[in-house]
Amino acid sequence: MQKTATVDNRKTGRGLKTLLLIFMLFSMLLFIGCGANTKNADIAEIGNRGETTQTSEQSTAPADNLTTASVNMERKIIQNADLTLQVKDVPTAVDQISLLSTQLGGYLVNSRQHRYEDKISASISVKVPADKLTVMVETISGYGKISDKSISTEDVTEEYYDAEARLKALEAKETRLLALFNKANTITDIVNIEKELGAVRGDIEVIQGRLKYLTNATSFSTVNVTLEQGLSGTLKAPQGTLGKAWQGLISSLNTLVDFGSSLIVFLVVILPWIVVIGLFFFLIRYLYRRYKKTGSPE
Repeated sequence: MQKTATVDNRKTGRGLKTLLLIFMLFSMLLFIGCGANTKNADIAEIGNRGETTQTSEQSTAPADNLTTASVNMERKIIQNADLTLQVKDVPTAVDQISLLSTQLGGYLVNSRQHRYEDKISASISVKVPADKLTVMVETISGYGKISDKSISTEDVTEEYYDAEARLKALEAKETRLLALFNKANTITDIVNIEKELGAVRGDIEVIQGRLKYLTNATSFSTVNVTLEQGLSGTLKAPQGTLGKAWQGLISSLNTLVDFGSSLIVFLVVILPWIVVIGLFFFLIRYLYRRYKKTGSPE
């Protein structure tokens, strides 16, 4: 009986040891699992913090850049001039303006001369460096009498630097899309990325064109000049109250001069026809008289 009790006690002790060992193993596995979850949570949290920090830096960087640019940026001003001059000789004035623009580092945009009734006029447009605009206008003013003068100014600083910032952002987006395109594995991804790249490149070309225009417009000023010249030999009414009294007489004399000129031209034009008609008339008259003498009874 003693032996049986001893064997039972030994079995009971071994059972307790087995249960204790199982409990310890279960506790160790639970601890390891919790540690792994904690580690993964910490990594995820660090990644989220990194993304948040990066996003924060990206969102604040443009603001900082804009702030710095607004302090240090160069002003972008478009200045253009329009002049109307009374000159003695229009062709000479046109040549002088074109030559002057070249000497100041500019160039001729367009030029046109035309004549209407008793006036010769011309319009010429040139571009000169913006810092030479004052010299250009003052020099042209000495070619004749100014009847109209205007200078327009437009500040495009904000538009210029805003376009530059948008261009940089689009170029960065294009770089990222190219990187994704090189890693694309499916036809769907390739087509979608190509479509997005086409839209981005289109926007880049539009902004580049606008920046090119703004750069040229701020670097070179446009000067538009209208030239007028009265023809010599035409009577003109005096200015003031007496001009109104003499206007009728002056108009009549001008009309008489025009009529005499037109009459002379008309006579010169029809002179050959007068000669031909006269010869034909004398030939008919000669033949008629001869026929009359021949046909009369003796």
